[in-house]
Amino acid sequence: MDYIHLLILKLLLKMILRTIRDQNAVNGSSLYKLLTYYTNISIATAYRKITDLITWGYIARVNKNHYLITAKGLIAMALLCINKAVNDDETCQDTILLLKHEWDLDEFDNESIRAYLKLLTTKVSSYGLDPLQVLPSLGFPKSVLLLVPSNLHHMNSRTMLDLMIEELGNPNEGLVMKAQGIIAKALMLLLPTTTLEDGCRAVTISGRVIAIKCRAKGYTLDSRCPIFTRSINTR
Repeated sequence: MDYIHLLILKLLLKMILRTIRDQNAVNGSSLYKLLTYYTNISIATAYRKITDLITWGYIARVNKNHYLITAKGLIAMALLCINKAVNDDETCQDTILLLKHEWDLDEFDNESIRAYLKLLTTKVSSYGLDPLQVLPSLGFPKSVLLLVPSNLHHMNSRTMLDLMIEELGNPNEGLVMKAQGIIAKALMLLLPTTTLEDGCRAVTISGRVIAIKCRAKGYTLDSRCPIFTRSINTR
């Protein structure tokens, strides 16, 4: 991805937020005019760059002359913000805002989204892979499977939260704490849940709770939810 590709994504983001048309689709003529204005490139070059982004799945043409940025494109832009390849704070805030809505995570703040993306980036990088090549194709909630600890079946008295901090390393503890609600929600979207009489829902593996939506704490990886614990003890 070069400077022109990045500029196209940034312009699409700004235009989508300022002019909502055709379900967030942006008029192609306006996009081409802005590109040629900011870069002095020809319409033909702009067309080729937009075609590249469509081929990669970062933007989509919804009809002859309208475009939108896809979830894959939002993830790519968010990752570029995370690794400081994009230093435009407004663009990065807009990206996280749209990505949060795309992933149905509006109940979480932007810092939680950033923490989740940083954990994914750390994990993928530890395998010697490029996060920009891997993560946009996974999306949410499937990407959470990258974060599942390898020693999950040896929890003993530890919680999923404890295991994840242990596997990702203490320097990432703050990120795990911020992102745990998103991680828990992703696991509950992917795996079967048990609903208790008091309304708490949990994902269990081999009889151990790995994620829970507790009425006291919300989505969490800490199975020491007081309401859930009382429910288990009275069953």
